[in-house]
Amino acid sequence: MTRYFFNVRNGQDLKLDEEGADFDTLDLAIDEAVASAREIVAERVKSGELIDGKRFEITTEAGEVVHTIPFRATFHLE
Repeated sequence: MTRYFFNVRNGQDLKLDEEGADFDTLDLAIDEAVASAREIVAERVKSGELIDGKRFEITTEAGEVVHTIPFRATFHLE
């Protein structure tokens, strides 16, 4: 298992995930990050807040960014 961290980037601001979580694969970590981003977006929509340019930066314990997920990319509008 590998520990991944879901840091939240908003422009130049970075909020670090201090705990992280263990996943068997990067794909499983990505799936979890997408689900978490959708929950965050849903709460923001419910409260009438702006859906801004935040994104998850998934990193390893060494701090290497292995994937990014813009919150806007986790939902679809038609």
